[in-house]
Amino acid sequence: MMTQQRLRQGTLAAVFAGFALGGLALAGSSSPSSDFAAAEAAAFTEADANGDGKLTPDEFANYDELLHRKLDAVRFARLDANGDGVLTQDELNAGRPGGCGGFPPPGPPF
Repeated sequence: MMTQQRLRQGTLAAVFAGFALGGLALAGSSSPSSDFAAAEAAAFTEADANGDGKLTPDEFANYDELLHRKLDAVRFARLDANGDGVLTQDELNAGRPGGCGGFPPPGPPF
């Protein structure tokens, strides 16, 4: 359990660093749709290992995981109201009223 928590913290730190280097702004003033578009573009660019503007099957295999991590980081930043890099229970609760910290709740499973 503790190893998973440390791994998740390390992953979040790496994702935040990647956003900073990749130019993805985590400002709370942007809309969820623009945050999603920026995360999607950053994930595509990162997944496109050979930089040809296309995803091969191997590159595509990484795309979903990259996008998920980037969206988690955006959501985390939106929930972290005071910007201290950690979430309190109050910050988590405050992010729930409109649905998932600024993002719509997930749809029904297929």
